[in-house]
Amino acid sequence: MKVIMVEENVWKQLNERIDAIADYVKRQEDKSYDDLWFNNREVCQYLKLSEKTLYRLRVKGDLTYSKICGQYFYTLCAIKDMLKTNVVKSTGQHLQELIEKGREHIKKGRSLRLPK
Repeated sequence: MKVIMVEENVWKQLNERIDAIADYVKRQEDKSYDDLWFNNREVCQYLKLSEKTLYRLRVKGDLTYSKICGQYFYTLCAIKDMLKTNVVKSTGQHLQELIEKGREHIKKGRSLRLPK
């Protein structure tokens, strides 16, 4: 194993470049699933939250939702926004599981509602 030593300013520049690449990759993320809707149970299951925690997020206004016939629904985009603001500390794995679930819904015939 070799040890490579670099100057601090070179290390900082390298980290800045890596961060810039990571930001670029995040912007290229597939947005086609952002309009998928999930109910309370699905969101709690995939984000590993209790219903009480989800209720608190709704009441505080940290998570946008729609209420239809007494049931609450959340878009994947709203969930991503909440996670990005660090309201719920989570790994990307939970979000990836939710995206996979969305893909399964689409495969089963659940259609996306696209804006007109």
